[in-house]
Amino acid sequence: MLAGGGPVEVPSTGEGRPTHLRKQRRGRPRPFGVPAAARPRAARPRLASRVFSLPTRPGLRSKRLMHSRPAESWAEQEFGSAKLGDLRRTERLKYMGRMVAERPAGKVTEVFERPMDREAAYRFLESSSIDHREIAASAHRACAERAAAYAYVFVSVDGTSLNFTDRSRAKGLGVVGTRKQSSQGIQVMSGLVVSPDGVPLGLSGMELWTRKAPAKVKGSRKHDRRRTEEKETRYWQSVMSQTTTSLEEVGTTTLPWFQLDRGGDAWPVLLEGFEPGRLLTVRAAYDRLLWGSEEEPCRQVREKLEASSIVGEYTLAVKGGHGRRARVARMEVRAAEVTLRLVDTSTGDRWPAPMHAVLARETADSTPEDERPLEWLLLTTFPVESFADAELVLFGYSQRWRIEDFHRLWKTGACRVEDSQLGDFDHLARWAVIQAAAATFFLRLTHLARHQPELPATVEFEASELKATIMLRKPAGVSIEAVPTIGEVVLWISEMGGYTGKSSGGPPGAMVLARGLQRVEVLAGVLTDGWEP
Repeated sequence: MLAGGGPVEVPSTGEGRPTHLRKQRRGRPRPFGVPAAARPRAARPRLASRVFSLPTRPGLRSKRLMHSRPAESWAEQEFGSAKLGDLRRTERLKYMGRMVAERPAGKVTEVFERPMDREAAYRFLESSSIDHREIAASAHRACAERAAAYAYVFVSVDGTSLNFTDRSRAKGLGVVGTRKQSSQGIQVMSGLVVSPDGVPLGLSGMELWTRKAPAKVKGSRKHDRRRTEEKETRYWQSVMSQTTTSLEEVGTTTLPWFQLDRGGDAWPVLLEGFEPGRLLTVRAAYDRLLWGSEEEPCRQVREKLEASSIVGEYTLAVKGGHGRRARVARMEVRAAEVTLRLVDTSTGDRWPAPMHAVLARETADSTPEDERPLEWLLLTTFPVESFADAELVLFGYSQRWRIEDFHRLWKTGACRVEDSQLGDFDHLARWAVIQAAAATFFLRLTHLARHQPELPATVEFEASELKATIMLRKPAGVSIEAVPTIGEVVLWISEMGGYTGKSSGGPPGAMVLARGLQRVEVLAGVLTDGWEP
């Protein structure tokens, strides 16, 4: 037996690991597809050349498990370093990760078809000897290995909540949503690493916790008097620390550049950004006071920015929807060096925080009369000395939206983790972490197919998978030995999973990709075992 505890839904049909798990090949893990083309763009070279000296290391991009399939090799690297106290648990974790990637679904019974696999999965998820934080730490180290190919990476940090059914209030969950909704679930803070040109690399940090009932008086000042360790602010700091720790553990000098929305605009988080070996950009939630005497002409950030000159302009394509008209917005950019006055409201302590402020605002001539102009006010520890620097800060913050895509895939998209009916916080936490890692697997494949479709498919697929895809899909004019692009392969696989083109509502998504991969994996396994077409 791998761990204590019995199954929840499925009766036992046998003991021990399944035969296919005992015969699983062993090999060295490889970084999960850091393509050769995924380097800082030539249009933004200053960060790597002026601030850093670490070049990219292409050697890290070519490690792969021999004769492995995408989900299998990904699971090997993602969970192979997990320290669960027993090698058999690590093997079980790798197998579960592989199956979640090959058959994404929210319920254990939908991922694992065979009763013996279901029972083993339940035993793993219900074992009190397995810490979900160690499962997550393994995924964080794997992400750090991929990030090691770059001088710096963007790290989008954001929170969300997982809503689970718990009518009897017996699962040890907490309140999510509003007081009126009174839903039960788990709060989550996570960090998603993105390469300098926008390719998702994986998760670098994660915290899961339950929240008590919200305060009855909205906006009460008494919460501001709590110490930092008593506030949820500490979870932002924890994810940032987990990220730097993972990078240090794999021995890389890659610099994490954290990207936070307005929820991260808190004095402890801003101070965290000044720790050595990291950069921080946060969207301002407040017009903060500046450090200095009362005689100074500018006392707040916005006032100083308005007094500064425009450093440049750019255009932004705006999609219509949600009360906003489609248009090409013209944006003006201002930048200024500021020293914030940060105050600990629980003790009254104050600190000066030297940062740079960047304000991007839509011009009046491109803003519709019935709409407010688009605007972003960013605070950053990156030195902004030119318009190119300001552009890089704005581009980095734009990558924060990758974590929103991750949340959709994880919660209601391909993985549908909120469908789980496991009966305890710890059980749900272990399952949620595995599902979160799988969501990044699909996020990366779909991103490459949409934004870098010209890359050779070999950056993510083995020769056996390419042959299997061509044999099954039979694209006109493509030989079985051809090396198509990743955009073509993802499209073909998605079509085998039910994608019908524009009538499906957009480019291929993770769900149709996963369904198509199931067919490809079967034939690829036969080809790997030596069968020749």
